[in-house]
Amino acid sequence: MEQRFYIYIIKCSGNRLYTGITAFPAKRFDQHKQGKGAKWTRGFRPISLEALWEVESRSHALKVECLIKKLTRGKKIQLIANPFTLQEIVSTRYEDIFISVSQFKNIDSFL
Repeated sequence: MEQRFYIYIIKCSGNRLYTGITAFPAKRFDQHKQGKGAKWTRGFRPISLEALWEVESRSHALKVECLIKKLTRGKKIQLIANPFTLQEIVSTRYEDIFISVSQFKNIDSFL
């Protein structure tokens, strides 16, 4: 069985949004907070995890991440407000990718 992957959106300093993928959400968010994550989040420190979706493979996660990164800031904010709409966005391009919205109250629940 292939490792499940997650696509996430983090709110960063300067009211900026960062989108990424990982197999381990809590560990990756911690790396971002410690300045050991992406170069971009070293410049704009992470504040909070805003959205988290689960897909069945790294390949699918990369495709979804690419689609999200192409969205305008306004559309990303709408996506955060209604995370279930991501499936509609993805379905216009990829029929074989199924998204699960991860319900989280605290990133530590993924440890």
